[in-house]
Amino acid sequence: MAIYIDILKKKANLGIRLFLFLLTLISFSKAGAQSPPNSDFQTAYHHYLNFQLDSCQEVLEHIPKNPQSFYLEVLLASTKAFLKDDEALFKASKPQEDQLLKKLKSFQFSEPNKKFIESEIKLYWAILKLKNGEELAAFWSLKQAYNIAKDNIRAHPDFLPSYKTMGILHILYGVFPDKYQWILSMFGIDGDVHTGLKELEKVYQSHDFLSLESGLAISLMQAYLLNAPKEGVEKAQKIHKQNSYLLVDYAYASILIKNGQSKWAFDVIQHAEQNYSQPFSIAQMYYLKAETLLQKGQYDNAIASYQRFLSALAGKQLVKDSYYKIGICHWINGESDQTTKYFELARNNGQAKNEADKNADHELKFNHLASRQLCEIRYATDGGYYENALKIHEIIDVSDLNKQDECEYFYRSARLFHKTLDIQNAIKYYQKTMDCQLEKDWYFAPNSALQLGLISIKQQNLQEAKRYLSMIDEYDNYPYENSIRQKAKTALDDLD
Repeated sequence: MAIYIDILKKKANLGIRLFLFLLTLISFSKAGAQSPPNSDFQTAYHHYLNFQLDSCQEVLEHIPKNPQSFYLEVLLASTKAFLKDDEALFKASKPQEDQLLKKLKSFQFSEPNKKFIESEIKLYWAILKLKNGEELAAFWSLKQAYNIAKDNIRAHPDFLPSYKTMGILHILYGVFPDKYQWILSMFGIDGDVHTGLKELEKVYQSHDFLSLESGLAISLMQAYLLNAPKEGVEKAQKIHKQNSYLLVDYAYASILIKNGQSKWAFDVIQHAEQNYSQPFSIAQMYYLKAETLLQKGQYDNAIASYQRFLSALAGKQLVKDSYYKIGICHWINGESDQTTKYFELARNNGQAKNEADKNADHELKFNHLASRQLCEIRYATDGGYYENALKIHEIIDVSDLNKQDECEYFYRSARLFHKTLDIQNAIKYYQKTMDCQLEKDWYFAPNSALQLGLISIKQQNLQEAKRYLSMIDEYDNYPYENSIRQKAKTALDDLD
């Protein structure tokens, strides 16, 4: 049980983007899939998709309770509870789960609608419990959600919403390492990423108003979990062209940034700024804009956007990372005093729960700052500004670098050559990275092993791919560990 809970806790931490979309946006309005929403509900729907949560709640308070409106009430409550990063505020919201379940029982909804909403309440609050350290309670809630959804599909195989729920759960359990799958079998639970994707695709292809949410779920899974960012971008682009909502813009911009297309993400964000009331009702849009500006090399503008994000944010997610990156911007600008100031703010504020904040926390504790040129190459490569990165790469003198910066130089070179499709040089520098890494808690070598494994798969050298992907187990306690291990597991599963 302890092993199971520990894995669940790690796998639940997909970051604010995945939670916000996989457990809010993609779940929206499924309970009434059999009929179109009425005009009042449509108004609440639009408010939610534009992240106008108070306006959404105000409308919901004045419309009749049906499966649609009550589900949106559940969704709104879970979203607000998720945004409460403070432990005391979370504890104050805990009774809502029982209150909503009790309220659900009092309604004369059909059995499939009731079962669907019940499973979703269990799923949402399981994630909230995991987020706040209540692992054992979260385990039982997830198991209950799975059993309820499974029974609902068995009894009502034509009821689409439960396929969305089961799809999410199949994927969540599917990311468990193979050596722990026996634990799921012991509890009668099936974990299968591909089955989960098929279930979401089934809902997406239904062409009713479930399609939007399920399509975004698939694109986010492809971008963040399944080593298929190109496919994720293509699906998100199609959805974005057909739907004008702030949350859709946020999802699409996030996926573009993840795929190294910050130039296009910046355009999406700029368009959103012109079309929605200011300030943004979702503070993370300012964070995304800051990321694109940092990668573009506009450091003063990036600082301003990170600061605007921090002043607009109500919680603690990405606070540590934002202060850290403001410090990085000052470092690249040659402003050492300001770098020290913001690094200290990063140490003393926020929390290290998502991967961006964890990486910032790791870098601050390690107390090593890469050269200004390596920082520039890193962020330019991440954003897809390859010409800028190549120009800086050409003028670096490796003999001037210390051992860690030398290792990072090899790694940044590999990433840059990989992104620009110079595969021969990418392989060469990934191997140099693995050869020169001195400490097991740097992420350069394990991610190099992952990338070499993925390259080997594309080259149809499957034995070599397995060798590289298995080498990742030799490293631990490094930034981005969950993400790297998950991508390696997905690749190995595909090989089998």
